[in-house]
Amino acid sequence: MFQIRSVQEILAPFANMQVSLSRHMRNKLSTVPLDIIRLVDVLQMLAGQELAAEMVFEDDKGDNLYCEDEHLKNNYVQIAANGQGDAWLMNRMDGNLSFFDHSLTQPKVTALFIDFWQFLQLADLIHQYEEWIDQVKDFEESDLAGQLGSCLRMLHPDLPEHYPFAFV
Repeated sequence: MFQIRSVQEILAPFANMQVSLSRHMRNKLSTVPLDIIRLVDVLQMLAGQELAAEMVFEDDKGDNLYCEDEHLKNNYVQIAANGQGDAWLMNRMDGNLSFFDHSLTQPKVTALFIDFWQFLQLADLIHQYEEWIDQVKDFEESDLAGQLGSCLRMLHPDLPEHYPFAFV
């Protein structure tokens, strides 16, 4: 039902899209321990694109809510948002993703324990899940949430528990 697709498969529809990233974001990305050239290329493809609900990729210009916290401002770069003030942040030291919830006081971020490439796979799985929800007649009787949870565990064993949204 759900398939963990390769990054190349996920990015194929966006191959001809390119939006320049701000100097601010490029500077913040320069410290991330990933293939920076490929990372910037992919983020330029995805800027402004919604891979799944709650996952809209965007350029971090330094004016986002997470920047109000000095620790977060210095140690993270925002790569996507959910449109409600929350954000998907990449740790600049290890390249792992966290979720920033603007309504929480402590902790403000929840670590997902996945890297950027796994985050793309997560977004794609959520997108597949959203498509199946629209086709299922009786969601309560289906095991969609359980099947999605199994796939998320393949990305990281604790990902379903750390994912910030309920599968309903």
